[in-house]
Amino acid sequence: MEITVRGQKANLIGKQPNIKDEAPAARVYSMEGVQTVVGMIAPQAQMFIVIPSLKTEVCSYGAKKFDELLSEIKNLSAYIVTADSAENINSFLDGYCLKGIKVLVDRDLDFGKKYGVLIGDGVLKDKLARAVYIADENGLITYKEIVPEIVDEINYDATMAALTKTLEPKPHDPHHSHENWMRH
Repeated sequence: MEITVRGQKANLIGKQPNIKDEAPAARVYSMEGVQTVVGMIAPQAQMFIVIPSLKTEVCSYGAKKFDELLSEIKNLSAYIVTADSAENINSFLDGYCLKGIKVLVDRDLDFGKKYGVLIGDGVLKDKLARAVYIADENGLITYKEIVPEIVDEINYDATMAALTKTLEPKPHDPHHSHENWMRH
């Protein structure tokens, strides 16, 4: 897939999972340098807000906007995933305290490759494209948006509508419950 960076074409590396695919397990790092794995089945739904750099106006605005939109939402693990420098991330975090979103660094570019958002060439080579992925608690992708022009914003309305739908209680299916299986 190709995106543009201020009108210049840039190729994305990796295979992009689609809606209903399993969210790939990806190694990322906390700001303290602790390696963790995101994706797959999790105790609650996951949202990955993927950005190239917290130093830019569009990225920092998007981080703040999502932090506000997600502030009241429970049963969600929300992450900003970036391959940005620690200096840029810390500069942003020194000026703004994220309440409900955790920043994860894609230091090894594992997330970028597994979610198909790693920029392979051009001025932002080895950074991540602007994107959002939502996965339900079963680890299945319910929403995906990769912004075609990196300076454009995410579609917040579509993202939040998809998140609301993802977090809706699912009807209990007695034919597929763990308890039913245990009785046989």
